[in-house]
Amino acid sequence: MDINEKIEKNEAKKILNESHNRLINENLNAFVYLNNINKIYPNGVQAVYDFNLEVNKHDFIALVGPSGCGKSTTLRMIAGLEEISSGELFIDKVYSNYLPSKDRDIAMVFQSYALYPHMSVAANMGFGLKMRKYKKEEINKRVLEAAKILELENYLDRKPRELSGGQRQRVALGRAIVRNAKIFLMDEPLSNLDAKLRVQMRSEIIKLHETLKTTTIYVTHDQTEAMTMANRIVIMKDGYVQQIGTPKEVYNHPSNKFVAGFIGSPSMNFFYVRYQNNQIMLGDYSFKINLPKEYDNKEVIMGIRPDDISLCEEGIEVEASVVELLGSELIIHSQINNKNFTWKTSAKNEILPHTNLKIKFDIESMRFFDKETEKGIY
Repeated sequence: MDINEKIEKNEAKKILNESHNRLINENLNAFVYLNNINKIYPNGVQAVYDFNLEVNKHDFIALVGPSGCGKSTTLRMIAGLEEISSGELFIDKVYSNYLPSKDRDIAMVFQSYALYPHMSVAANMGFGLKMRKYKKEEINKRVLEAAKILELENYLDRKPRELSGGQRQRVALGRAIVRNAKIFLMDEPLSNLDAKLRVQMRSEIIKLHETLKTTTIYVTHDQTEAMTMANRIVIMKDGYVQQIGTPKEVYNHPSNKFVAGFIGSPSMNFFYVRYQNNQIMLGDYSFKINLPKEYDNKEVIMGIRPDDISLCEEGIEVEASVVELLGSELIIHSQINNKNFTWKTSAKNEILPHTNLKIKFDIESMRFFDKETEKGIY
């Protein structure tokens, strides 16, 4: 070993020891802890900025956001598939920045299934254990247990090409289950499935999580997946965390305009309105609102969800320019002051396109955002 290698090794040890001491001093209880994590590629492009997250044991955390927001990069850093440029990662109180992926005790489920086409279902599920030199009897036992949980018992001798997309994804999940890993990392595992199968697999993954009590970190661009599956959601945009909270918190109390528009389907409607004398004007109608004094006589962004706009006998007159039937609901497209917005009503209300109607806004459900920063006003 030359002098440069020795210096490098000693520096790594020093960092590791300092991090352990800081962890003990702070008395952290998080099972997975990401502290000021950054990812900068050699070409200077930064994919993740100051990412902070504490994951408790048995949590189901969803990282959600549009393509290119840094969610998959963050997952890959936790997995050890991407180097961490700066910051600290702890897994079960072990400093893990430089820990090889194989030593992190994680199981990863990919979007592409990543199955070996020439191997049977059983061989695919047990391959990781075989590479770790487990005994054949132990591998068979774990594979059978996982197959029973996933209802794959009758498919163990088949090749991946003989399975449906949903069955292949179950095999990929089975390969993770047999590992008995500390953490499941899932990178958009349902995005290759059709809409009906995605809904079915969503419920299966939820049941699986409840049965196994695993700690799961799940990446998706689908906010419906995140809202229905996770107990906490991390919403990302352009490499930055926008908000972390329960599905209810991020839906009812979005931290900024981006979160408000990203969470919920159809998206929240936004209007630029002037706040004056504890009132806002929308079209010819005024609403009594209490905002902080610094917003008096200023323009703010008002947001309201389609669910919080309803038909009434006396209210704002609008035209139903487009009417979409979604089973039990109608999605109505209308305008106020040339601003398009959508609202919902029951399909029992027979509404034809170009009909004039009167609607009301639920004032309690309105959300307001600073026009310049787009941060929530509370």
